[in-house]
Amino acid sequence: MNSQTNKYFKYAIGEIILVVIGILIALQINNWNQNRINNSKLRDYITEIIKDLKNDTTTIHIELDFTKKRIQTTKSFLALKDYSTLTIDSLEKNLETFYSKVPFNSSAFKKLESSGITNYGEYESLIEDLKIYYNYIIPDFIESSETHNRAVDQEDNYWRYNQNSYEFTYNNELESRQKKEDSKKNLIILLQSPTARNILKIDYRRNERAIEALNILNDRLIKLIETTETTLND
Repeated sequence: MNSQTNKYFKYAIGEIILVVIGILIALQINNWNQNRINNSKLRDYITEIIKDLKNDTTTIHIELDFTKKRIQTTKSFLALKDYSTLTIDSLEKNLETFYSKVPFNSSAFKKLESSGITNYGEYESLIEDLKIYYNYIIPDFIESSETHNRAVDQEDNYWRYNQNSYEFTYNNELESRQKKEDSKKNLIILLQSPTARNILKIDYRRNERAIEALNILNDRLIKLIETTETTLND
């Protein structure tokens, strides 16, 4: 009797072991399938991210070109000894300062972050690099740009509200009450004043720093694109 009981007990244990092994194999297969699906999704997200990164380099180059032209214009204008040969329109254009604007595109990275995928497998290191770029480098650059833009607002306020010598015209729709000769004379006096020249010099220096920051950002971005493409193609 005891022998028969032991036989059934061993059989039951064997059945339990087989069931457990079957469950473990099924879980392993399910995990393998899920990892395969996630890996395919990750490749798609990373491919989209590469497009966004390349678009970022394009917008950075546009901003770089504009800023370089701007500081050259400011330098040439400040070096002029005689503003009387310039038209009012030209004088007005030279007093302007401009916002820093680089419209970064992070839509593909946001898709990846909201995908629910937490195991990045072979892309773990790359995803960490992308997180640093999108979550730290871009926000730091945007914060710096906002500081730049607040300064531009302050400078614009001088011309809009603080000076009381020159009245602007806008697209010939809103006429100035000042005579043209008086208007130009007043504007030249303002542009030759320490306040106006300091505004332009500070803007020049700020744009030099912006160019330096844009170049550093662009170099990092090029390396990130190279790393991303290499990882994707390995």
